[in-house]
Amino acid sequence: MDTQSLTLCLGPMVPHRSAISAEHVRSLVDAAAVAGFDSAEFWVNHHDWAVADGMSSEEFFECFTERGLSMVAAELTDKWLTTDRAAVARDNEHSLEIAQRAGARSIIAVGREFPSFEVASTGLGHLCDLAAERGLGVTLEMIPFGGVPNIATVARIFEQVDRDNLGLCLDVWHWHRQRGGPDYETLRAIPPERIHIFQLDDAAPEPADDLLVETLTARLLPGEGVAEIPRLLDVLDEMGASPVIATEVFSSSLAALEPAENARRQYAAMRAALGD
Repeated sequence: MDTQSLTLCLGPMVPHRSAISAEHVRSLVDAAAVAGFDSAEFWVNHHDWAVADGMSSEEFFECFTERGLSMVAAELTDKWLTTDRAAVARDNEHSLEIAQRAGARSIIAVGREFPSFEVASTGLGHLCDLAAERGLGVTLEMIPFGGVPNIATVARIFEQVDRDNLGLCLDVWHWHRQRGGPDYETLRAIPPERIHIFQLDDAAPEPADDLLVETLTARLLPGEGVAEIPRLLDVLDEMGASPVIATEVFSSSLAALEPAENARRQYAAMRAALGD
């Protein structure tokens, strides 16, 4: 597994889903480059906010390439939880277009509460087909309080959806807090090529009363909590997985820092957690 090429997730760098200016977007990109990251995972909202503030769409993509950053994945929400293919196409056309123009490998699909497993599986299949038409993968994110609460559900979805471009975003906080606890046996049974992204962060010893609040405001830098990061790395190596390695630390205290300092701390913690 390549631990030299590292990705910064830009979403947690600002308060959750708060609109920001074009200049602020540039500061996030600059911070990632200066800290030493090679690539970024971004939200489609970053593009839309910058454009709304006067930056052209072309300038948005150029500000990454000018700083030597590739754009490996675009964050998506849950606009695929329907069996209506036309609705999935309509609601995700813009996000898929932005991801394609960015040269991203995949879009990240987040599953909140499912209307039913069958509806979610059908909708996710539609999304995979639409993404494949643009040369994109779909990376499913596991969320302990959502429709994909654990790795067992991931395995079930992979079997049901059966699309070659569908993979997993394995986030350390989500892994540690998953319903039923970490399940290495099921993880090892996942085909290694299905592990698209490995997101580093960490978890406090005790979960918060509200996991949604914890995941959006109180994750820890990798190595500062109790999640079994070295064990996860060993398992991924044993599997032969080669995911994008990213850091995604949603933390109110980190988001309050200047972007450059935030990115610097994340990069340093990430390198330490990877044993570099």
